Amino acid sequence: MTEDRDSLPRLSDPDGDADVRNLLRGALREEPATVDVLAGVQKKLRERSGGKFYADEWSTAKQPPTLTFLVTSALMLAMIVIAYAVLAPLRGQAASVKTEPAPIDVLPTIHR
Repeated sequence: MTEDRDSLPRLSDPDGDADVRNLLRGALREEPATVDVLAGVQKKLRERSGGKFYADEWSTAKQPPTLTFLVTSALMLAMIVIAYAVLAPLRGQAASVKTEPAPIDVLPTIHR
């Protein structure tokens, strides 16, 4: 057992401490490599499906298609304004109601 203890580095050993400190500094200094997994998966799906999935490049783009959203919103707003302009004159006036409504037959009469 004394042989095992002698072979282990001691905590007060200045060379062993320096090695550990250098390893820790090196590990903390390096930036981990970033891998874009999503782009790789989309590319493989596009290739394997023959362009059936992710064939359009705007769905895999890094920036959202802001101009497309703005044009679509403007067209929808124009359609709503046109529909209001066409339907507003058709709303008409309220019809007047007699003061005493006619009696309503709740139960239908059965003729035998």
